[in-house]
Amino acid sequence: MALETGSYIDSLNPSNPASTDPLSQADDHLRLIKSALKATFPNVTGPVTLAQGDLNTEAAITSDGATPSLNTGITGAEVKTLIGVVEPAIASTAGTPSLTAGVTAASVRTLVGAASALDVYPVGCIYTTTVVTNPSALFGGTWVAHGAGRVLVGFASGDADFGSAGGVGGSKTDSHALTIDEMPAHSHTYDLEDTRGTGAAGAANGDSSFSTPATSTTGGGSAHSHDIIQPYLTVYFWLRTV
Repeated sequence: MALETGSYIDSLNPSNPASTDPLSQADDHLRLIKSALKATFPNVTGPVTLAQGDLNTEAAITSDGATPSLNTGITGAEVKTLIGVVEPAIASTAGTPSLTAGVTAASVRTLVGAASALDVYPVGCIYTTTVVTNPSALFGGTWVAHGAGRVLVGFASGDADFGSAGGVGGSKTDSHALTIDEMPAHSHTYDLEDTRGTGAAGAANGDSSFSTPATSTTGGGSAHSHDIIQPYLTVYFWLRTV
């Protein structure tokens, strides 16, 4: 039977030589085997000590001579882990920073010890601004408009008016009717006519006419009503609820 064609191990036919081939062809087959082994393993110049498991291992990264590529079933993450490559948490492209996949802004703030706006304004805090934008659009969380038309006053323990956080009170105008004690001390003048005559005690002579005059009346008795607004600056109060 004629020799196989080809130069490498994969071209060898284990059925050759046939039992009916002349013994003289055996030498040709031995030479072919040697030639195929040398062509297949051209760089082996010493003993090979690898086990079959090592020989069965595929290259994770291959190359066409210029561009490297990953072998089938191999991921970039696996190769990075193998060689100890650590992805940056923050990358930059053309001056614009971005977070690596799987990294959150919250985790970065925790790492560097930076507080978020929601940490600065926990639930129950009031955010003051001259801008109508709801803070949820800026910081997240849930916020509601709060304290419309009111000023803030500090908590005062034991004070009936200011001893409860979140308490409200007061009035934009005063409608209290003043009592006598609340009116400023004052006096009125009046004219008194004394007609002297005879016969009455205290009179110089003859009959006299005495009277008990009253002062003139003024005022309408209405309640004290006027604006009591302090100097102010109008702002938006936002209360964080969630």
